[in-house]
Amino acid sequence: MKPPIASLLALFAFPSMAVAGLEPGDQLTLTIRGVDAMEQQKITGTYRIGESGKVRLPLLEDLVAARGLSPEQFARAVESAYKDSGIYSQPAIEIEVLQGGNVGGTSIITVGGQVRRGGEFPFRKDMTVIQAIDSAGGRNDFGGRNLFLIRDGKQVCLDFTNLAHKNIVLRPGDSIQVDQKAILDRWKGKEQAVKSLTE
Repeated sequence: MKPPIASLLALFAFPSMAVAGLEPGDQLTLTIRGVDAMEQQKITGTYRIGESGKVRLPLLEDLVAARGLSPEQFARAVESAYKDSGIYSQPAIEIEVLQGGNVGGTSIITVGGQVRRGGEFPFRKDMTVIQAIDSAGGRNDFGGRNLFLIRDGKQVCLDFTNLAHKNIVLRPGDSIQVDQKAILDRWKGKEQAVKSLTE
């Protein structure tokens, strides 16, 4: 009796996917469904796995581990993170690994959170934080004062109202997340951490 065609396809199609897990530097396109359109705009976008093997996602306090996982496994981990945090009850996450010469963060930056059109954007020499946010259409109506710059797996909180912070020069592979506006929109960061970006 011949095995079903579907079984044969599974044998040949999936071994390579199982071996090649996600690694630091990989660029991922994340799409969220099961939430309203406004919430989708907050979360859907392109993200980079940091050197820690984790990903910083909007609204989540903790980074989500990605290293070694398949895209499907990472999608389920993200769903669990949002549900466990009480942010969304039934999120449906889809993950696509981007292919091409820019994978690895060598010539792009990523902007997400409370911006008008988050995603990945071409890196330009001497590109600043405010230029990157402008590339994403600027902050949306929910955009707050706090900006999170993720570089090499480390996160530093910047102040949108501080001109020096907005003029910090980015590096290829940097990611910026614009935080949601709070009732008391105070800066959450520390100057010493910001100084470390320019040393």
